[in-house]
Amino acid sequence: MPNPKIAVPKKAGPVASASSSVRTGRPPGTLSGEVDERILDAAYQVFVERGLHGASIDEISRLARAGKPSIYARFATKEALFAAVGMRNAARVSAHFGNYGNTGATLEARLSNIGQEMLGQLLADEVIDFMRLSAAEARRVPELAHFGRGARERGAAAALEALRGATNAADIRRYPALGPGRIERTTRFFLDLIVGPLLVRALVGENLKVLRAQIEPHVKDSVAFFLAGCRTA
Repeated sequence: MPNPKIAVPKKAGPVASASSSVRTGRPPGTLSGEVDERILDAAYQVFVERGLHGASIDEISRLARAGKPSIYARFATKEALFAAVGMRNAARVSAHFGNYGNTGATLEARLSNIGQEMLGQLLADEVIDFMRLSAAEARRVPELAHFGRGARERGAAAALEALRGATNAADIRRYPALGPGRIERTTRFFLDLIVGPLLVRALVGENLKVLRAQIEPHVKDSVAFFLAGCRTA
């Protein structure tokens, strides 16, 4: 399955070469969302280039063409801005999880499409770059653990809705573990079995191009095993 891209800003050249023009003050409400996106885009680039410790609000301000007061009005600290970038990435990734939930003639096909979509989104270069950076920075900034937990909860909620959308009454009769009151726990098993292995390998530094080539066979084998467990659970 082709790897779909999400709209996460790609790394630019050295951020020090960014334009130095700065817009000061808080914009009108109609422009506020656009300024928010510029700030988050610039912050992503600077954080990936410099890391959390090496990044400065001055650099982000220049690259975003937004004054420092405008940034601090939205994000009280550099850590809060870092977490906001991560949560936006998580929201963009999880927004795609249910796209293929109703595609496929069988439950196995539908779950395979969901698993491939999830991994295709998660194994994008831009997503893994930021996740690796977040894991490294969390050792020095324990507060970032709250961001990591929030991102995981958002992903798990999106996966739950995707599995619910893929499952009909006949499927539940055949696979009781997907029924009401049980599907929440079953979704965690789905994520651990189908998404977890390739994601962990990506986070510890394995080649993403190689891992993306393994998505389809890995998901098909894992879904078959998953459904066998759902039938007897």
